[in-house]
Amino acid sequence: MSTARESERRTIIPSLRQRKERRYPEVPTGAPGDAGAPVRTSSLWRDAWYRYIRNRAAVIAGVAFLLLLAYCLFWPPISPYDPYEVDFAQRSEGPSLAHPFGTDQFGRDLFTRTALGGRVSIGIGFAATLVILAIGVGYGAIAGFLGGMVDNTLMRILDALYGLPYLPFAIIVLAIFDSVTFWTMVIALSIASWFTTARIVRGQIITLKENDYVRAARAVGAGQLRILARHLLPNTLGVLVIAVFLELPGVILGEAFLSFIGLGISPPDASWGSMAQDGYRAYRVSPHIIIVPSVAIAYLILCANFIADGLRDALDPRTRET
Repeated sequence: MSTARESERRTIIPSLRQRKERRYPEVPTGAPGDAGAPVRTSSLWRDAWYRYIRNRAAVIAGVAFLLLLAYCLFWPPISPYDPYEVDFAQRSEGPSLAHPFGTDQFGRDLFTRTALGGRVSIGIGFAATLVILAIGVGYGAIAGFLGGMVDNTLMRILDALYGLPYLPFAIIVLAIFDSVTFWTMVIALSIASWFTTARIVRGQIITLKENDYVRAARAVGAGQLRILARHLLPNTLGVLVIAVFLELPGVILGEAFLSFIGLGISPPDASWGSMAQDGYRAYRVSPHIIIVPSVAIAYLILCANFIADGLRDALDPRTRET
């Protein structure tokens, strides 16, 4: 009897052990589930990048934008044509293998001139956008963070400034200077364009400063400046990145308009707006002279809008997949 019970016991115990292992498998030492093993964490920017590359239109626009930048930066130094050399023997030629975009009324290669003008237009666009962000972020952050009477006063001043017309005010600023240069154009385009950015940043700061981590920072004795610079402004970075690509088309269109009416970069330098002005004078005979810079401006604006739309979807926490 004892031998039979012993054999039955040896048969039952392994089966119970196998069931237990199937229901509660052991985690090997050093595996991700181990208590001492590091857990892979995610970040806002990594998640935003994964969401951005799933947006095909935004990815295509980003690649197209980088190609445009590469063309503007690298083609003028390696071009076989001097963008400032006048050759009336080749004036107003249409597109060909030698000149893909044709030539202008002075015989200059438009493929090279377009890249050179893109440098100026895109440079003015980014420089003016950064100035707009710097002024708008500073103004809006102070108003939103301090609140109370300071916020009320600053917002009423901003409401009064909203009455300033954008382009006429830029024209007045350019008229004050003796000559139009890169930096005078940047000042004219940014001096009355930061109002919307200031409102956006103020709203973000007002929302963020009610979060628990701001209260915790105050509880441990963090100063006002540290809370603003360390905890609040970095959390508005996503909105500011989107604002860059939203402001860029408007600034470039403003530069093109000012150049088109004769207040742009002085010759022999060129921008897309001044090239469009040159093409307007000869559009009946050589329409390609005005079509080329116009298409370049439209190309850049479409790329910036699609990139801004993709960044908004990528950086918006409400679009995060669960």
